[in-house]
Amino acid sequence: MSSIPLVPVPTPAGRPWLSRTLRGDLQQAAAASAGNGIVALQTQADAAVSYPLLAFLKAARIPWVVEGSDGEARDALMAAEDSAATEAFAATEALTAAGAPEVSPAVVMYGSVLHAASGDLMLGAFTSAMLAAAGCTPEYMGPVEPLHEPWDPAVLTAGLREDMPLGIWLLSGQGFAGVVTAYRAEAGVVEAFDVMTMAPGIDALADPAALEAAVRANAQEFGAELHVGASGLSVGVGQDFLRVPQLLVLGPSLRRIVPESLMEEPTGMTAQDLGYAPFQHLAIRYPAASTWDGGIARATQQRILGAA
Repeated sequence: MSSIPLVPVPTPAGRPWLSRTLRGDLQQAAAASAGNGIVALQTQADAAVSYPLLAFLKAARIPWVVEGSDGEARDALMAAEDSAATEAFAATEALTAAGAPEVSPAVVMYGSVLHAASGDLMLGAFTSAMLAAAGCTPEYMGPVEPLHEPWDPAVLTAGLREDMPLGIWLLSGQGFAGVVTAYRAEAGVVEAFDVMTMAPGIDALADPAALEAAVRANAQEFGAELHVGASGLSVGVGQDFLRVPQLLVLGPSLRRIVPESLMEEPTGMTAQDLGYAPFQHLAIRYPAASTWDGGIARATQQRILGAA
C-alpha cells in the first residue's frame, strides 16, 4: 500500500466503533511511530465499522486495512477481490434491473465551509443548518462512541479548538450519525461534516431547501450520495465504493476551476448555476436516484472533485 511501513492497530470486534479505548490506541500508536510509519486500523476481513468510525478514519487520514489471503495488508475501503465482494457487486448491479433496491439504501451527506479565523468563531452552525435543510437535527456529540453529550455548538467549538490544528468530533441524531471536523487552512478555518442517514426520502435530499442552504451559507461544497453498500449505520470491508452520487454543490472558489468539459460528460447529469456572481455556486444533479449505474456517476464526480 505504501513505501512507508504501516503501524497496525488491531481490533478483534466484528462491528467496531470509535470507543475511547480505540481512539486512545490510535493516538498512542501515532505518538510512538513519531512519523516513521503510517498508523492504520486493522480489522477482521468480514468486519463492518460504524459510520462515525469510518468518517473519523477518513478525516484523520488513517487507513483501514485487513489481512489478505496472501498475508499482506490491503485497503478495506477499496473493492475487495474475494467472492463476497463479487457477490455484493452483482447484487447492486441487479438493482438496476429491478428498478429500485428492495431495502431503502443509506444516504451520505457531506459539506464544508471556510470561516475567517477569529477568537469568537463558533463552529457547528453550518453543519446543523445544512443537516436541518435535509431534515436531520443533531442531538448528540462527543469525541468517542457512544455519544451522550447534548448537541451544543459552544461545547463543540471548545472541543475542536483543543484538538487543533485538526479537530474531529462525532455527532448523531434520529437515524443518522457521522463526524464534524475543523482544521486550519491558509485562509481561515474549515468546518466540514460527513454523515450517514437512513432517511427514506432520498429525492428530498436534493430539494431546493438543501441547495438554498448551501448558497446562503456560501458552502465550499455540499454533496449527497446513495450508499448501497451500507447496512444500518455501518459499512463492511470493501463496501464503501458502492456509492451513487446524487447531488454536488460547488462554491465559488471551486466552481471557477472546474473545466466546462467535465459538464459535458454523457452521464445524464445536469448543471445549474445558483446565486449571483461573484458568489455563484454550481449545482450538479446526477440521474437514477435509486439504482446502481456501474460507477459512472461516481467516476465522473471523482474527476470533478479532482479538478476542484
